[in-house]
Order: sequence, then C-alpha cells, then structure tokens
Amino acid sequence: MEKLLNDELNLKILKDICSGQGIDVNISELSKLLKKHRNTIRDRVNALFKNEIINRPTFPFNWLFSEYPLMVIARADLPRDNQTKKFIENDPHIFAAFFKKDEIYNTFLIEYHKDIDSHQRWRNALVKDGKLPPRETRYPSDVMYFSNKNFIKYNPGQMMQLIENDIGDHRGIINNYKLDKLSVQILKKLAHGEGIKTNEYFLAEKHGIHRKTIERRISKLLEEKIVLPPVCRFPRLLVPPDYTLVLSLVEIRKNPDQITNVWQADPHISIILPASTGRYTHLLFSSFYRVKEHLAWDENLDLRFPGCIGAIWNKYLSPSMMFSIAQQFLSLEIIELYLKPFES
Repeated sequence: MEKLLNDELNLKILKDICSGQGIDVNISELSKLLKKHRNTIRDRVNALFKNEIINRPTFPFNWLFSEYPLMVIARADLPRDNQTKKFIENDPHIFAAFFKKDEIYNTFLIEYHKDIDSHQRWRNALVKDGKLPPRETRYPSDVMYFSNKNFIKYNPGQMMQLIENDIGDHRGIINNYKLDKLSVQILKKLAHGEGIKTNEYFLAEKHGIHRKTIERRISKLLEEKIVLPPVCRFPRLLVPPDYTLVLSLVEIRKNPDQITNVWQADPHISIILPASTGRYTHLLFSSFYRVKEHLAWDENLDLRFPGCIGAIWNKYLSPSMMFSIAQQFLSLEIIELYLKPFES
C-alpha cells in the first residue's frame, strides 16, 4: 500500500479524483434508473449543486484514517479574531470547527493526528509559531481521544434517507430550495455512488498516458482501499444542510450487539466509534432536523432497551455554530505532502 503512495503518477491521479477532476454525474444512467428524460434529470442535478444541497462527486480518500488514526475532540478557549479564523481554516489537522459557548470554552474542534505525541507537539507549535496566544492568557483545552481505526459504523451517505423521512417537517425545503420527489431520488442515488462516471479519457489526456493505465491505477487504489468508489456527499459531510449535528457519548451497560445493530440501520447516525472516556463506551455522530426530535429519539432508545443504557453526554452543534468542516482539504493536504519529494 505504501508503494502505491510513493509513485508520482498514482499521487497525481489520486489528487485529481479526490478533488473531483474527471468525475461527473452520469445523466444518461440516472435517466434510465429513474425513467425520466435526460433534460429533466440534468435540471434537477444542476439545481442540487447550485443550491449546495450536495457536493459534486469525488473519490473519498479513505487513507486519511490510516494517515491520521487519532481523532481528537477538543473544547477550546480561542480568540475570536481574523488570525484565529485563518489558522482554523488553513490548519491541515482541523477537520471541523464550531463556535459554541460551553462553560468556559467558546470553540469546539474535531482534529485528526498521527498519535498523542504528534498532537502534543502540534499544540505546542501553535503558540511557538504565534498562531495562538500563550496558554496563560486563556483556559487550557479539554480534550478526548478516539481511534479512527475502529469505526463501528461510517456511512455518511445513509443520511440522505433523512431528507425523505423528514419531508413532513421541512416540507422539502432545504437551503431555501424546494426538493421534489425526483430530487430526493437523485440524492439517494448519488449518495450511494449510482449515476456517477469517471472520465478516464480526460485524465489520460491530462497526464499524457493511455486510458487503460488510468483505469489500472484507479482500480489498484480502490482495491487497496486508499480511496472508496465515487459518491456525492453533503457539503458539511456529517450532517445535511439545515440539520443539527449531535455528538453523543453513550454508556452501554448490556446488550451492546443488539443496540449497535439498531444504530447501524438508523439513518440519523453517520459514525459510531468505540469510546473509553470515563464510563462511556461509544461515540456517536448523528443528525436531526430539530433538537426535540433527538430528545425523543434518546427517550425511545431507553424505552426500547430498558436498563441497558447508562450515562449519555450530548453536544448539539447547529448550522449557525459551524465555522468549517474540511475533510477534503485535509485529504488533499496529505496527498500534497506525498507529492512534495517529487517536486525537486
């Protein structure tokens, strides 16, 4: 696998397909799948992109989690100035940032790192390089560590089902755009990689090689799970537009397999990780159109599995709190680092 990432051509192709170059929606395929005219499909697809309901298709960079196997969730006390905002936007370790007042903290960060040691060195360098003020002028961060290597569930595409399920709540209006039945059907197809094509001819011409070479290289990257098949995802990845992201630490006392099987099938939940923070056993990333719906969901889970659920810790991160979610940025930064030795 490492050999594939020490090949200049592989890396250039990887950079292209992870940024969406040479990847497009296959209007003809969607037209056949949904039995609608091509022009009708094209109009709906263009509207979904224009209104930022979903992003254009890319190959997800699955190697990100091998490169950065440590997830850090941090509550931080940071200045609200342009320098700090610029640091958050451009730092290759910050996956997501939310401006949320929580006790003595004002910022909620999700970070990716190689290990605890590199995380500590990164934090120290932020002050040394002047990106953040000295620690004595602010409260120390509160951090929790999780492993990106042990996903119990990782399925952002399943959340597309929420748009259809919650149609009675938002009346089909997402990001001020009115979705109809066909638009929702297209969303679900694109989220699961249907109706997406790779233009090997474009990539072959760009790199001056044969189309078959492009096909072989991409097939190998897929085979080794450096990338996953191309899909369309929400702009905020973990949460649909207008929805609230909920991070939950949950203590499962009994019947963990039964409970996680229910979570696997639940479109509200995009990510499940094992946890060993205090008494908690699982970390959940879930999405709900309204906070009250999550409260009802929590209550129903407790009723369904009496005596099985212990302590629960929830953080509600609304769309207005979000500053950035940048998984694609992190992925491309890693690829650029691998490409650097070839520049000389």
